[in-house]
Amino acid sequence: MRKYSFLTSPAWIGWFALTCVAAVVCLYLAQWQMSRNDHLVAENTRITENYDAAPYDAAQGTPLFADYDESKTWHPVTLEGSYVPEDTVLIRNRPHDGRVGYDVVVPFRTAEGTVVAVDRGWIPTDNSANGMPSAVPPPPGGTVSVTVRLRPSEGTVDRGAPEGQSASIDLPVLGTQWGGDVATEGYGELVSEEPPAANTPQAAERPEVDYGPHLSYSMQWYAFAVLVFVAYGYSARQHVKNEEWDRAYAAEVERQLARYYDAEGNYIGDVDESLVIRQLQMADDMPAHLKSLYRPKRTRASSVPTAEDEEDALLDALEAQNRR
Repeated sequence: MRKYSFLTSPAWIGWFALTCVAAVVCLYLAQWQMSRNDHLVAENTRITENYDAAPYDAAQGTPLFADYDESKTWHPVTLEGSYVPEDTVLIRNRPHDGRVGYDVVVPFRTAEGTVVAVDRGWIPTDNSANGMPSAVPPPPGGTVSVTVRLRPSEGTVDRGAPEGQSASIDLPVLGTQWGGDVATEGYGELVSEEPPAANTPQAAERPEVDYGPHLSYSMQWYAFAVLVFVAYGYSARQHVKNEEWDRAYAAEVERQLARYYDAEGNYIGDVDESLVIRQLQMADDMPAHLKSLYRPKRTRASSVPTAEDEEDALLDALEAQNRR
């Protein structure tokens, strides 16, 4: 193991520390991708289990809007009560089928007295291109039975909105505007109304079940965490092999030089020294740290040969070697 003693040098300790840092970063990114995958798995599970489930009745479902249970997202709930259309709020910048419009949110006062925000659907902007909504379909009057799907409050968005509009379904803010006993943890996405309205906004699209690439990305980052150590080990092994090759090659060069130079550096060869020097310098395909081995110091002056002289000398040497 003495040939690997270089691993204790400051440079290689630094490389090992950098390798460890890279592995930690890869593990962090793997965990981050895994957490995103877990979130999608949980969301997809809620969609598949809850979206088409039988609706909760009012007694079971109404408390969920005030004390929201994330596991019940998308679950239908049937409520009895009446709309308060004068407090309708339009939620801005809502996409639908490649267009941008508004979601129509109307407070619904249940028979138990709790006010639940109901998203009745989407309407487009007006064709006049002034950015305002088109006609807002009114909800049915009187006592209404509505079936909605549970959705959580969206939270605050740092964007302004004109009067009667909002940038998000921020239930605490809407509750302040509406007053009364407003459920501020969850709202309902409309499924059906009984009696039905003469005209209703466009219904929300069914959420897509999509797991995305996060699991595969996580596995890739775990693999990278291992591969950085593999790369470090491979580099160390190549360093050892290069040193062994360098020593062997240096010995071979010394052996070749001994044929043409004595211990004092005097040329003793039987061919033109310029040809020997040229042969030793023809190492363009060798590593840069070895090229110096091909350039022995000259002990006597000599004229610099031209390219034609070098080619002629090389041809003469080859012919002489073939005659031996």
